[in-house]
Amino acid sequence: MRTESRSKLNIPLQLAAVLICLTLISIYLVSGLYARYTTKHTTPTTAAVAEFSPLASFAEDTWVFDSDGLQTAYSFEYQIKLSNPSEVDVNCGLEITFPDDMLSGAVFTFNDTVKENNNGASINFGNFEDLSAGDMTGVTEILKITINKECYDRIMSTHNGQNSSLSAYFDAVISFTQID
Repeated sequence: MRTESRSKLNIPLQLAAVLICLTLISIYLVSGLYARYTTKHTTPTTAAVAEFSPLASFAEDTWVFDSDGLQTAYSFEYQIKLSNPSEVDVNCGLEITFPDDMLSGAVFTFNDTVKENNNGASINFGNFEDLSAGDMTGVTEILKITINKECYDRIMSTHNGQNSSLSAYFDAVISFTQID
């Protein structure tokens, strides 16, 4: 008789063990289903920066020629070579500044735009070219400067009587802006 009472006592414990196992299996299966419909999004803590290194160079950066003082105008053309080995597209701009008034009255021609240096302030030609990323062939632009006889005489008077060559200074600044 004693053995019967023990087996009757084990039935609730066995039932409880089976229920716990079924509960654990159910939780495992349900949690697996729930995870299939969730997403996790993480953002990196470091920023990726594209290389920005467009280039501009003047093929000839010095304006020197023999002058005789007999001409009514003198002109010279600069070739500006642009390339963009960067990883981003850029827009190019041109601004010309003058350290003195030697070139007052000089006329600058760039991309069919003609501007005269009237007051020694800077001349801004604005944005003139878009360069694609990785454009190594680049483009060549022409900047032409023309001076009249009055400007010529002003420059020559500062050279203390030397009249074999003509020189004056201006700064041409090529700016690059990233295109979004």
